[in-house]
Amino acid sequence: MVSSRCVVFCLLTLLLLGQAFPASAEVERTDGFFTLVDREGRIICRTAHQIHEGDQYLAADNVLYEVEEVKDDTAHVRFVKRVDLEAMLKPSLFDQVKTALTGIFQGKVFVQGKNRPIAIYHTHSDESYVPTDGTESKPGNGGILQVGDALAQSLREKGINVIHSKTSHEPHDAMAYDRSRRTAVELLKKNPIALIDLHRDAVPPDEYADKVNNTSVTKAQLVVGRQNPNRKANEAFAYQVKAVVDRQYPGFIKGIFYGKGKYNQDIAPRLLLVEMGSHTNSREEAERGAAIFAAAAHEVLTVAGASQRAVGSGASRAAVWIIGLAGAGLILYLLLNRGWGKFGSESGRVTGEVTPEAGDGESPPEPPGEG
Repeated sequence: MVSSRCVVFCLLTLLLLGQAFPASAEVERTDGFFTLVDREGRIICRTAHQIHEGDQYLAADNVLYEVEEVKDDTAHVRFVKRVDLEAMLKPSLFDQVKTALTGIFQGKVFVQGKNRPIAIYHTHSDESYVPTDGTESKPGNGGILQVGDALAQSLREKGINVIHSKTSHEPHDAMAYDRSRRTAVELLKKNPIALIDLHRDAVPPDEYADKVNNTSVTKAQLVVGRQNPNRKANEAFAYQVKAVVDRQYPGFIKGIFYGKGKYNQDIAPRLLLVEMGSHTNSREEAERGAAIFAAAAHEVLTVAGASQRAVGSGASRAAVWIIGLAGAGLILYLLLNRGWGKFGSESGRVTGEVTPEAGDGESPPEPPGEG
């Protein structure tokens, strides 16, 4: 017979493993794309990300939608709310107090520092642009690496220290995020103020095509993982970036996709996944788009601001997960080893209640009087 201690150990191990490793949902289609459509039949966006019920999309006009049904290549969405990014980024008194306490007790992680770098890497290092590269995938030398160079160069021109990792994480399969996770962890040792995982999408060219100052460029899309304890922190960071870019180039960030999975964002509250164009756009357009993104977002990428509050949110959320798992494990352990009755007795002692032993119908004896 399996011991209760063994059962507890296995359950806790499964719970912790479920939080420690990336979700298997972080995959993209290779045979087409999904179209998100609202109840009136209007197209909200198109994406090659695998779509699941519960995924969300914040459109360029800051209207939030949620996927309620997926049929073949169409994801049907419902209106959730209109998001006021500017209002959400104004710190409340509670936020300020919480940030101060977080800094005291947990250390100020990912806040403004002298010349701290921005780190860029590529989970899908083979991604390329067909009009320029001749193929959508170039193992060992994807066109996305050159787009990363353009982003890094534009940031350096602003006086920002940049680390651009071109580490390969091929093949482009469901385990790519496991491999790029190691790269992200190594980059974190360099104490960056932000990490950018740079990708491109796989949809028709008009989804990302844009013009800035009569020059063809590609738009950008941000991605936030729904299944990670840093979600609120990552979301606040993405909101901050979109709000700042919107001031200069409205619509340039075409939206924020909330996908099932983590995208390694559980390891850092300021990890931003950016998609620059599609495989059907030219690489030169994507490079120009990357330069515009850097010019518009460089201040928010390097200044703590609202993202410092996000660190507190992410850290608090992670702490709640850990405490909750530990508490659940303790309760399960007591139930399996002592039985419900004895567990109630233990609980009574903790709360100060007096509980008769099982089978004893009498009240506790009176204390002896003085002789």
